[in-house]
Amino acid sequence: MKRIAMPATRSNLLRLEEELSFARSGLDLLDREKEILVHQVASLSARADRVRQEVNRGLAEAYGQLWEAKIEFGESMVESAGLGLKAGEHLSIREKSLMGVVLPLVAIDLPPLRPSYGLYATGKSIDATAAAIHRVMEMAGELAEVEVSIERLMAELKKTLKRINALAHIYVPAYQATVKAIEITLEEKEREALFQLKRIKSRSG
Repeated sequence: MKRIAMPATRSNLLRLEEELSFARSGLDLLDREKEILVHQVASLSARADRVRQEVNRGLAEAYGQLWEAKIEFGESMVESAGLGLKAGEHLSIREKSLMGVVLPLVAIDLPPLRPSYGLYATGKSIDATAAAIHRVMEMAGELAEVEVSIERLMAELKKTLKRINALAHIYVPAYQATVKAIEITLEEKEREALFQLKRIKSRSG
């Protein structure tokens, strides 16, 4: 194991032991941070799957209604009706912090659907298309919020894992090896000094 190059002195030993203790504490904190991030990503992933399925169902319904409307009224009439649709949505984005990661809070405020197209030459399928799109818009903000949050948390998790690997496999072992080597060197010096002292005493006696 690679060691840190420094003189084998008592002061260096004490400093290294203190730094090793600090590194181990940091490793414990990073492990706890990793567990929180993993739990949060798993929770958001399950939520994202649910919302994504709802959005896909909503889009499938909207496309189905749109197809029926085109068959019933023709493409040009459906396009004209679409020009008269105004959702009047208000998008707001706030932020919250989790483990130092900035996460978005997305809200789409949609007023009740009131189609502004004329009643002439329109019918149930066009109304159903507009209603289906309106419902999908309500879920789109939540899906964007969750997917961006997962992406940012995953990026932070990767950084945390790199720090854990560096501490666990490089820094902590290097400190441990250096502390052990200095302890052995100091013990040898102490034994040698004690031996020399005994020799001096035996000669003087």
